[in-house]
Amino acid sequence: MRSEPRLAHFAVLAALALTVLPLFLQLPPWVPLLFALQLGGRAWLAWQGRQLPHRVWLLLAMIVPVLLLWLSLHTLVGREGGVALLLLLTGFKAFETVTLRDWRVLLGLGFFLAATPLLFDQSLPSALWLLLSLFVLTWAMVLLAGVDSAASPCAAALALLYAMPLMLLLFVAMPRLPGPLWSMPTTDQRATSGLSDGLSPGSIGQMIPSREPAFTAQFRGRQPAREQLYWRVMVFDRFDGARWTAGSVPDSGAALASSAAGELSYSITATPFKGALPVLEHAVWAGEGVQQLAAQLVRRVDARNEARLRYDVRSVAQAAYPAALSTEQRDHYLQLPAANLRTRQQGEFFARQFRDEAGRLGALRAWLQQQGLRYTLSPPLLQGDVVDDFLFSSRQGFCEHFASAFATLARAAGLPARIVVGFQGGEFNAGGQFWLVRSSDAHAWTEVWLQGRWQRVDPTALVAPSRIVSEVGELVPEAQAVVPVLGRRPPAWWRSAHAQWQRAGFVWQQWVVDYDARRQQSLFQRLGLGRVGVGSVMTLLLFGGVLLVLPLLLWLLWRRPPARSYPVRGWQLLVWRLQQAGVAAVASDTPAQLRDKAALLAPVLQQQLTRLLADWQQWRYAEGATDADPRWRGWWWQVRRFRPPRLAAKKRTGR
Repeated sequence: MRSEPRLAHFAVLAALALTVLPLFLQLPPWVPLLFALQLGGRAWLAWQGRQLPHRVWLLLAMIVPVLLLWLSLHTLVGREGGVALLLLLTGFKAFETVTLRDWRVLLGLGFFLAATPLLFDQSLPSALWLLLSLFVLTWAMVLLAGVDSAASPCAAALALLYAMPLMLLLFVAMPRLPGPLWSMPTTDQRATSGLSDGLSPGSIGQMIPSREPAFTAQFRGRQPAREQLYWRVMVFDRFDGARWTAGSVPDSGAALASSAAGELSYSITATPFKGALPVLEHAVWAGEGVQQLAAQLVRRVDARNEARLRYDVRSVAQAAYPAALSTEQRDHYLQLPAANLRTRQQGEFFARQFRDEAGRLGALRAWLQQQGLRYTLSPPLLQGDVVDDFLFSSRQGFCEHFASAFATLARAAGLPARIVVGFQGGEFNAGGQFWLVRSSDAHAWTEVWLQGRWQRVDPTALVAPSRIVSEVGELVPEAQAVVPVLGRRPPAWWRSAHAQWQRAGFVWQQWVVDYDARRQQSLFQRLGLGRVGVGSVMTLLLFGGVLLVLPLLLWLLWRRPPARSYPVRGWQLLVWRLQQAGVAAVASDTPAQLRDKAALLAPVLQQQLTRLLADWQQWRYAEGATDADPRWRGWWWQVRRFRPPRLAAKKRTGR
């Protein structure tokens, strides 16, 4: 059975529209909207049977949107510009699509467009949308091939099912790029973590209400306690009185001695921020693709800062690590501007009272705990000397307020200090055995150099200990997880389903998106193919795949009945239509017998049946008649539209 051509054309246009829906979230909204209007206009012309515009008018019409695209993105290449330009050109291509070949070319562009949303987002929902797009595009392709509309969904599903084994083999065996497949240069330099390159009141507090995932970590062996999870990203050591930034004096920290008892081995998947990557303090070894720098920081080796990276690290999760400071470095970590006089005077007071540096640090911690400070995401706006205003006036803030105030106090007391910015804690997924760290886990703490060691001092833990041992949502209502639309805390079943969804997303990220050359080689080694070249492995896997799939294809071809011609299928359908109407018709009847048996039909239906039977008899037995006559397809559709109602019982019996 063949499909109606116009239905297939509408299916192609609908499939294209469905495929590009995710691009509404990634491109300037007018681009996908214009594409939708182009498809709608082409569908209207097809519905009305009107003539398509001349190519000259199409070329002239392209000038305005392409110029507007250039003004919007300042480029016609790259990720955003290239995808947007392809989208517009595909829309104009629809207006010169006439022949079957043209429609197949347009559909081929749709298969290419289906992959473009993955250039922006490689999450599991994007993958599921890609599968839906491929099914709809394959369905349109099946309709273009002439398959009956009722059987086309099943045919499309079978086509994708047959292609799945080969697709999986190619994914596993094809040589991989050094980095992720879907990474492309982009002009968008926003970090996934949301961290900024400086610290001032409000910079981290704005992140905490967001539950956007920042990175994932998977430990091998024992799992650490939540209070051990201090993820370093950046260090700020220069203060202008209101804002902390990274200085230029390097830290000559000594390497930590690896301890098998306290060492944690883990893998992180994260997107760098200007090269910076999260790492659990304090790292003693970093794997391929990253390098350890001063101040116990980890950076990406290459410059592809917009692409996600999976890297291995080993750390000793402890609150201090050895470091040697030169006189110049010590002076750098003691520098303070002239601002915040009251805070500096308080620190100088402790320096005079406690000659012992350890006792001085303990006194500073105790004093901070006694000031009645309160953890909140809605502190009053600080004015003038921000540290003085926080410590002695508002007394309300969050981690960056506490870290900035304590670092200022420590420097004023003669203790070298700096601020570390990153994340603290995370959400453990028991099913997937991984930690998910969100933007709401962003945190800042202080490091004080004492007796040849950098000592972590978390002022937030002194003021609000529950922030460290539990999720931030339990302390701050703004950061709590809520059910979408309903806006209330999720029930237990919702949290369980959400955890399973996170697990599926983690598996997808680890084994599909991050399946690079290194992981491919690791898989080959597990299969005992580590010493064989990639080309030989690919040939071996493809040959094995063919041996597995070929018997299935032969069996399907063997059991499939031979295709019936239009006259045969049409005749059988016509007899079946009459039988459903109550006419005692059989397939062996002649056209005259069918006409006589259907005498009780309505006059209009009898006329339709007479025309159908006359055409069948004329084309079937004419000289040189062939089943390949193109007229049979139109006759077949007329038979499909012939639907006589069921006769009443009295009419059927002739009473």
